[in-house]
Amino acid sequence: MSSPAQDVRDLDNNSHSQTTAKSFWSTAAGAVLVALICCVLIFIVSSAADLIMLREHETARFTIELSDAVSAVAIGLLSFQLVRLQQERRERLRKRLEIIADMNHHVRNALQVISLTSSGQTNEEIAAIRESVNRIQWALRELLPKI
Repeated sequence: MSSPAQDVRDLDNNSHSQTTAKSFWSTAAGAVLVALICCVLIFIVSSAADLIMLREHETARFTIELSDAVSAVAIGLLSFQLVRLQQERRERLRKRLEIIADMNHHVRNALQVISLTSSGQTNEEIAAIRESVNRIQWALRELLPKI
């Protein structure tokens, strides 16, 4: 069984390695690049639809309407994806906050028992302190890595 201090060090090492492993696509520059790529792709698809329709000798009005429809569908799909990703991000954040609140509850309860039985002269008090220490170790070992 590892100590709470060791558990916290392990957690810090894991979170540090996760933040340094951030990919280019999760940065602001990556988001701008993705947006630019999407803009170029929508422009190419829309222009291709215009060229095909004009080559087929369709009217200019029909060509413009079709081009606008293709662009609107592409933008709608990209917007849907953006909203879906934002909802997933909020759900992950909500779960993290629940875990932090749960951990806070367990640690505070255990520390309250320890502070009330600080003298530790009887076997019952010593057992209560050990139980509280075990609860803190459990919270640090089981709940923190889930964050």
